[in-house]
Amino acid sequence: MSQQMSSSELYERGFVLMELRMFHPAIDDFQTVARDARYAGKAYVPMAMCLRALGRHEEAVVVLRRALTSPQISALEQRQILYQLGQTLESLGRWAESFETYGWIRRGDPGFRDVAQRIKYVSSGKGRLYLRIRDWWGALVNGVRTRRRALLPPMQNVLDQPGHESGWPMETRTHSDRSGISRSLSS
Repeated sequence: MSQQMSSSELYERGFVLMELRMFHPAIDDFQTVARDARYAGKAYVPMAMCLRALGRHEEAVVVLRRALTSPQISALEQRQILYQLGQTLESLGRWAESFETYGWIRRGDPGFRDVAQRIKYVSSGKGRLYLRIRDWWGALVNGVRTRRRALLPPMQNVLDQPGHESGWPMETRTHSDRSGISRSLSS
């Protein structure tokens, strides 16, 4: 006969499962613990971290916002939750929301972690540029993979030869006039 575990035991087991990268059972434990008002605020943060590890960022945002409404969290815990929320929003490219979240932290504690640098980064547009480049590169690679499947069999054979494991043709020719190339690049 199995015993009913207390909230504190489930909370500890959830952390162990999370460290073992067993995110789904850890989420189940944290959800059970979150029903206990004493642990609700504390259980939501690791639950959100598990969701983020699984790539479920939107759900992590919902869970972190729920954690902020918990009455049992301290001011320091609130800043920690806001920081996690800001990072999650940032990873989703929701710049205005992450900027606002980091601003709340800065108003309460200007020296908290790297909030000042994150605010500069989010407001500078570098993050948006990074995401655009990442999306463009992903589309380019995806397009090449898609087109590769449509290649004629002789071309497919060329790409399947050793040295082409990545799917990208390799340059095997050498230039006879290396000094000309160097001069044109250095000038």
